Amino acid sequence: MIVTSLHLRNFRNYENCSVDLGPGINWITGNNAQGKTNLLESMVYLSLTRSHRINNDQQMIRKECEFARIGCDLVDDKNRKISLEAVIHGNGKSLMVNHQAVQKSSQFVGILNTVLFSPDDLGIFSDAPRERRKIMNQEIAKLSPKYLLAINHYQNLLRERNAHLKNMNPDPAYLDVLDEQMIEDEIPIIEKRRIFIQRINAHMEDIYQSIADDPVHVKAVYQGCINEEEKDLKQALQKKYQENRQRDLENRFTTTGIHRDDMVFELNDKNVIETASQGQKRMVMLAFRLADLEFIREVTGKKAVLLLDDVLSELDNSRQERLLNEIEGKCQCIITSTGMPKVMQGRHPYEIRITSGHAERAV
Repeated sequence: MIVTSLHLRNFRNYENCSVDLGPGINWITGNNAQGKTNLLESMVYLSLTRSHRINNDQQMIRKECEFARIGCDLVDDKNRKISLEAVIHGNGKSLMVNHQAVQKSSQFVGILNTVLFSPDDLGIFSDAPRERRKIMNQEIAKLSPKYLLAINHYQNLLRERNAHLKNMNPDPAYLDVLDEQMIEDEIPIIEKRRIFIQRINAHMEDIYQSIADDPVHVKAVYQGCINEEEKDLKQALQKKYQENRQRDLENRFTTTGIHRDDMVFELNDKNVIETASQGQKRMVMLAFRLADLEFIREVTGKKAVLLLDDVLSELDNSRQERLLNEIEGKCQCIITSTGMPKVMQGRHPYEIRITSGHAERAV
């Protein structure tokens, strides 16, 4: 998959901007606060219909404007041309594929697959579990509309169950019905999360050792509400709800379920928080993102677009070189930095210079 052009109107600090992109490495250069990260954010939005930075879409509309428009033209792996467009306005957002409106985000999400590394990723290790669940959900949902539907339906049932638990006298029979409905959603969610972690781990350690030159064992661990050894998920979940019913009634909220799952990262079988240096954390997250590229390729047969925001600023020259060797030729890649680094000499990337929301091809 190759994004050939990106079009922004009233988005962040971009008034009206079109950017042509090359099929290999695209280097977005410019001083700080010129709009480099905003450009990557627009591509994430076209992939997920949401920003990776904020929850309120309205904040992405340029000051004193009524709407923001984000669009791109891409060529998929079968050489088919596709156009995507998202318009953010006062009533929400409107989505279009090939100039035809779509009613559901599930019809839009995942047509363009992006994988983003940003400096904010390093906070994920110490963030609350919901932030790591969010990553799992986003990466799986991009490839599985059924997963997205199951997550959304489960969240609606969870809200209903928690509201009912706050009643003075919750009806046990109604809780039984909700439990069974939630379990039907949880089974495919757990299965998809287990597969995601397995496939990430099939690549993550090799990638880490390749780019970090650090011979340690690296893996992601899925900490689910059901033990990995449990094969009959329905029976195990039913038992969990039964065992926790009294605690739920006392606490007046649902204390077990996939909404409390976590994904943690380990170096040599110890949590990254306990043992890793800041440099190792950066390498772990980079390895995870690059392993996600492989996961997407294996599931869909398609190459995602890799977005690297200010990735080289904290890497020494040798790690910069190893990272570029790892990604070059594998997919379209868009990298931001304040200037063209020395490590790119002889590689001839497609360079675009950003100045105050204006893009210009560097010669």
